[in-house]
Amino acid sequence: MSRQLIVNADDFGRTRGVSGGILRAHLDGIVTSTTAMLNLPGVVPDLHQARAEAPNLALGVHLNFTVGRPLLPAEWCASLVDEHGHFLTRAALMAQPDRINPDELRAELKSQITAFKNAMDHLPDHIDAHQFVHLYPPLFRVYLDLAESFKLPLRIPFPQIVAELDQVPPIIADVPPETAKSMLHADRQFLIEREFKAPDHFVATFYDQQATLDHLLSVIENLPDGTTELMTHPGLVDDQLKAESNYNMQREQEVAVLTDPQVMARLTELDIKLITFADL
Repeated sequence: MSRQLIVNADDFGRTRGVSGGILRAHLDGIVTSTTAMLNLPGVVPDLHQARAEAPNLALGVHLNFTVGRPLLPAEWCASLVDEHGHFLTRAALMAQPDRINPDELRAELKSQITAFKNAMDHLPDHIDAHQFVHLYPPLFRVYLDLAESFKLPLRIPFPQIVAELDQVPPIIADVPPETAKSMLHADRQFLIEREFKAPDHFVATFYDQQATLDHLLSVIENLPDGTTELMTHPGLVDDQLKAESNYNMQREQEVAVLTDPQVMARLTELDIKLITFADL
């Protein structure tokens, strides 16, 4: 079998610097797609810039209900927000996920996909979700409902082979292991009941301390057959990012690695094709 790689950059629109770093990682590197946070203030101009300057960069939606404010009025999604109308933090939601009203979540996330369509005159390339709170099974069902209703490819951020589900991915390492296993088995059951376009494999390890050239080359050299999505978080540091996120300088390190000529050279040597979700 052949091997294909989707390199997705999360968090487009998080700040101007993040969007700029993602564009650089695409134009000068291996990033093939990005997912945008449609509830954040500067995202639409950034999307228009991407369309003008990087027409081959696939644009998706990074469904978000843990950063910023909802697009809907706060009273329409009261279970998602605090007393100031901001989304609850990831920690708050993971501590009490049952507080979320699935119908309110569905309405807000639908509005984010619709906002993308209104801004760009077409549906997104695919959807994924910010900070993985959506892996809680009632919320994962909402995520699948949206992919199905809009007929969109989606990220599946856990192993699709039953035997591998008990190896808890690092993305939910802050959840007790037995809880995480139970969540993933329930999520997989929802998946097999329907049909979706998604990569065969997902890699989340290129992050923070492991966002190194050696690690990325190792990931590439050990890609399994089929299509793999590699999650990345490149960006350029600006004052807003430094004020709002602890993951800042690490993003510039990701840009440096993703644009290193050795990476593209190795992909070429191994005959690994860079693709987008539209190619699935």
